[in-house]
Amino acid sequence: MSAKLSLVTALAIGAAGLTAVANAAHTQQGQRPVRVALGPRVVGLYHSPSIRVSGTTADSVEVRLVGAVDRAGLAYEWTPYRWLALRIRQGSWRGLLRTPPLFGIYRLRLRLDHGRRFLTSPRWLMRVFPSGTIKRPSFPTALAAVRGFVSRLGGHKVLVASRPWPLAKFDHRDRRLNRLFVIAYAPRGDTRLSSRLGLFVSTVRDGFQGRWRVLEATTQPYG
Repeated sequence: MSAKLSLVTALAIGAAGLTAVANAAHTQQGQRPVRVALGPRVVGLYHSPSIRVSGTTADSVEVRLVGAVDRAGLAYEWTPYRWLALRIRQGSWRGLLRTPPLFGIYRLRLRLDHGRRFLTSPRWLMRVFPSGTIKRPSFPTALAAVRGFVSRLGGHKVLVASRPWPLAKFDHRDRRLNRLFVIAYAPRGDTRLSSRLGLFVSTVRDGFQGRWRVLEATTQPYG
């Protein structure tokens, strides 16, 4: 997972079941809160987590992941994540969400009554993580998570350079929750440029008030 030249150069030029927690959002004063439950709490790519929406008398309920994309068409192009219509069953609206092809954390948005009302909450979040992410150490900042990641690499590696890497034009993940860095690291005490290795490191915040973890490290920004 290491690439020497291109990443160092980039720096140098300056560059199951329904077992999830339910969260509520109040629509208007005095009304019952609309509740959203996702299961499981964390999913990997190519899985279909369940969603259940309750506490609404709407005639229709649709859901989408804010900032998510799909891959579609013969050219397999990036397209915006589409609205998913839920079905009423036993007094609640239910369905299976399509998992986006990019790891990260996504906020959910509801569209009620055929688009006449919209609802969202900072607590309605879908976590699309690689296996083991939730068990990794967390840190107060994204850069601290990157430093922690490097410190756990073999051979007493240290971070020698880092900078934020802009997300691609097709990538609309919430920057408050998802950040990408390009980094260079080397064995401690080794100042030779030839000893430096580079990676792109993506980080994720576990909620708008949460702590940061490393999602993945690759040799390309969308590896």
